[in-house]
Parts: sequence; structure tokens; C-alpha cells
Amino acid sequence: MAQGRKTGGRQKGTPNKPSPLKEHIRSLSTVYFQPRPQTNPDGTPRTIEFRDKDGALYNSIRLADVNGQPLVISDFEIDTMQMDAKDRAAIHERLLRYHMPQMQSVSAEMSLSGEVTTTIEQRLAELAAQNDQ
Repeated sequence: MAQGRKTGGRQKGTPNKPSPLKEHIRSLSTVYFQPRPQTNPDGTPRTIEFRDKDGALYNSIRLADVNGQPLVISDFEIDTMQMDAKDRAAIHERLLRYHMPQMQSVSAEMSLSGEVTTTIEQRLAELAAQNDQ
């Protein structure tokens, strides 16, 4: 930089070059969250199975509405349906970080100089007495 002026490099406002990897990841993510009819290859409504840790089937759900038509939901929604409640909550909490600003904790540091002769209780009593007058 010469005397505080920009003399080279990109001009102000020039967008970043597109990254093929970023674009590919973005397209995969978009597809994953996009609602679509949940069907088997033959067009029938898809069935998802719930298994325990040993692999034993304990429940299955046919992804169809009351008319027998395939539900239109995203693959993400199906994956979250198959998770335990604590895992589902953890995923949603992580996703919220991208949509809401994170609260920062605030700390205050105080120091007293000189001699402290009254306790907090005594000071509160004095203030209450002044307030009564």
C-alpha cells in the first residue's frame, strides 16, 4: 500500500471466485433438505424401519398420507424421525447456530480500593431506611 491507498489486487466489490467444491456441497445439501415424494423405485410409498441396537425390527412406518399417496418430505426429516430424541435435539441445536446469533456471556470485574467497613447487609439496611424516610 502506498500512503494508505490501495494500489493493487482486486477492486472493491469484486465477488470471490466460485469454488466447484463449495457449489457441489451446496447442491448436495439443497437436495437433502428439499421435500420430495418418498417413493420406492416402483412408485409405491416408501416404508422406513426402526431397529434397536441389536438390529431387531421394532417398528415400521409407511410414508403415505390418508389417501395412500406418498408423503412429500425431505430426506433430512426421515433421518431425524429415525433418531433418538436426544440426538434429534442435538442436531436441531447445531443447525440453529447457522440461523440465530449466539449469545455471548458477559462478565464484570470489580475491585474495591480502600477499607471496607460495612457489610452488604448493613448497607442494604441503610438504603432501606433512607427509602422509608
